[in-house]
Amino acid sequence: MLKKVAFSIASVAIAGVVLLTNQTITHADGLYPVQKTGGAGLDLRKTPTINGTRTETDIPDGHKLYLYCYVNGESYNGSKIWDWVDDDWWRGDFDTGYAPDYFIKTGTSGPVVEYCSF
Repeated sequence: MLKKVAFSIASVAIAGVVLLTNQTITHADGLYPVQKTGGAGLDLRKTPTINGTRTETDIPDGHKLYLYCYVNGESYNGSKIWDWVDDDWWRGDFDTGYAPDYFIKTGTSGPVVEYCSF
């Protein structure tokens, strides 16, 4: 009887590992570089609008940002996607804010993170 129970537990554990390793999870995998600022740098905003209050300024092309989620905001260059990001300690301090997805090299014109729930 003990062998049957042990075998059953082992079978369930193996099946769980097989099922979990075959799952695809959509999320931002790592940091994404700033692009297309033409040397002006990227500004992060408190709101997803071009005229929103800045939380950080002049983040240069190539500096990497961490993407948490996105919202639909003011249209910029044909896209309404604004990502909620952190600046990965640009200038030695930690700032968060919205940035137009247009300026973040994600490899797609669509969102790469889930919609913000706040």
